[in-house]
Amino acid sequence: MADYFIGDIQGCYAGLRKALAVVEFNPAKDVLWLTGDLIARGEDSLAVLKYLYKNSDSVKTVLGNHDLHFLAVANGLKKANPKDNLTNLLDSSKLPKYLDWLRQQPLIQALPDKSGYMTHAGLPPLWKPKTAKLWAKNVSDELNTSNYLSFLPLLYGNKPSVWTEEMPDQDKLRYTISALTRMRFCSPLGELDFSQKGSPSLLDQSMSKSFIPWFQLAPKRFDKNKWIFGHWASLMGETGNKNIIALDTGFVWGNHFTLLDWQTQSFIRVDA
Repeated sequence: MADYFIGDIQGCYAGLRKALAVVEFNPAKDVLWLTGDLIARGEDSLAVLKYLYKNSDSVKTVLGNHDLHFLAVANGLKKANPKDNLTNLLDSSKLPKYLDWLRQQPLIQALPDKSGYMTHAGLPPLWKPKTAKLWAKNVSDELNTSNYLSFLPLLYGNKPSVWTEEMPDQDKLRYTISALTRMRFCSPLGELDFSQKGSPSLLDQSMSKSFIPWFQLAPKRFDKNKWIFGHWASLMGETGNKNIIALDTGFVWGNHFTLLDWQTQSFIRVDA
């Protein structure tokens, strides 16, 4: 048995099958761990979900911002982004099954040896893993209710950008979604910022004092907890911390997939 982690698939079905062939993935005995953003910009999101649904017993994933947005689009609450290739998926007769499967997926997964966790975007500033687990479960509970459509509008909005214990639960749920699926930069005081999406190395000197990667704030949080995430392709896997593992390396943008073989702790590159 082997555990393979892979960064954002983004609907790149041919690339996914190529990557799985490289490591000789066998769903009968191996487990595939996914950092979210399973669908959207690639050539065949329908085929990706069909494969994952068929092999769901061998798949452990978290939800990404594209996956959550798709729940709103498929239910007519939002329009699809013109850059996404979702027509075939939205027209599929199996769409209700795929939607139910998606909303049953969590926002956080414990790693195979319980040494840390996987989320789509990371661990929010000022949070410990205990807080992430609690509020991720609260979001999942809402997504799994029969009236989850009334919850979907909470997926949107950049506020609140700072966590406080005093704010209403609705604000805490929105913050949780933003932090676990959309976060990249924050301020030195822990305020989330969504205006910057590029590599930290591209920030000019004045901006680098105002925006820091989330994982550079209170890095001691990760001394005893590994964290695997995707979402931030422009990092190209570079975090400067061996316990913080960035797996989205932009296959959908013409770069490559990065796979982590958990048992050997080795990385495999699969070029687009």
